[in-house]
Amino acid sequence: MKTDKWQNKEKGVKDDKNRDKKGSAKSRKVEEKPRRYKRSKEDISGKCSGLGGEVHGIREGTGEYESPEGTPQEREDSTRPLNSTRYFETAQGIKTYSEVSEILAVSVAKTIETIIEGTPEDIHITPEWICRLHNDIAGSLFPDWAGHFRDVNVEVGTHIPPPFYEVPVYMRLYCEDLTARISFVSREKDVEKISETLAYADWRFQWIHPFRDFNGRVGRILLTAILFKLRLPPAETASVEPVEKEKYLKALRTADTGDILLLTEIWIERLSKTFK
Repeated sequence: MKTDKWQNKEKGVKDDKNRDKKGSAKSRKVEEKPRRYKRSKEDISGKCSGLGGEVHGIREGTGEYESPEGTPQEREDSTRPLNSTRYFETAQGIKTYSEVSEILAVSVAKTIETIIEGTPEDIHITPEWICRLHNDIAGSLFPDWAGHFRDVNVEVGTHIPPPFYEVPVYMRLYCEDLTARISFVSREKDVEKISETLAYADWRFQWIHPFRDFNGRVGRILLTAILFKLRLPPAETASVEPVEKEKYLKALRTADTGDILLLTEIWIERLSKTFK
């Protein structure tokens, strides 16, 4: 398989009529050779790098949790027009939404580059490592809380994440569970099982919503790191096109009820594209 150049383009999944093609993807085995991920200019440009919005009232991240760049999200009870300019008080002074988004986009790209310049064996998924990822992307702007689990309770649309004082326990269990799953699928090399692991990693992280903001960005970095650790080529990590995004949101909402099948199917389709 030819290594694809890493692109942070967030494309949708295939139409339902193409789902019957997934069977061949399920039976494929994953190539052993580590792959090099290359950063494209779009990683730096901030494309599809939405800034979550109000710190304590949004579901920010992969899927419903974060909107694409230039589409601010507000609390449901906010009266602010969606196209109005928003400002943030940062360690670098007052900045607009666009300015903060651009800075974060560069930080995300640099963080991914640091990960893929290492080896898959260098990646150890722990709460401390995930906190470092968050600090790497947001620490220069929000040093008071970047890199620390949230200390407030949040409502994320209709979802209520765990209370803040339970987040450290949830994250420790999440990392232990995810590490075990990755170890298992790395031996099996089965695309369907790998897709189920990625679906779990994707959904559960956003369900916990461990940080005040920018959970979506950290989640996408985490998914990229898992793909790299499993020696898989880069794959899309979110959907932003309206139809595909709604399908993705439905899968996430279904996962909230304990059924991860729809999200697993989306990941099967994403991975199948990398084997073409």
